[in-house]
Amino acid sequence: MPAQLKMIPMTTADFERFVETSSADYAEQCRLTGLPSLETSQPEAFENLQVMLPQGPATPGQYLMLLQDEESGASVGQIWFGEVTEDNETSAFLYDLMIDPAYRRRGFAAAALELLQEEVKLRGLGSLSLNVFAHNEAAQALYRKAGFIASEITMVRTLSSD
Repeated sequence: MPAQLKMIPMTTADFERFVETSSADYAEQCRLTGLPSLETSQPEAFENLQVMLPQGPATPGQYLMLLQDEESGASVGQIWFGEVTEDNETSAFLYDLMIDPAYRRRGFAAAALELLQEEVKLRGLGSLSLNVFAHNEAAQALYRKAGFIASEITMVRTLSSD
């Protein structure tokens, strides 16, 4: 039976926890990719969140939600998506989808993506995009299975100072 989820808006306390976990996760993803060191990427991620979400969970056009399992009532993760306008067209962007480690591999991420797509449609937005780290093959497979296609690929080559 597929996982059944509902989205619950984050409180200020939820948001404070989200900022900590999201910043730490971003720093770890950067480390795994070979991007800037953990010492610089976590503070940078924290600062970016403060800039992008100046009013926290009440920032207009940004949606920070807890993911709750409808069967057990347990909070299984969180999701952050927002409205972005480019060339006079507004679409949705998935900034963060995090399923707590204890709830992974149970269909919650797939259920969250389905729920998100419905939410985006209800808001009258015609598309949903996201970024995924190249090393995160599990996430890439999840997104492909949900119908996402690669539209851009960013490549990096680290150069030594020799």
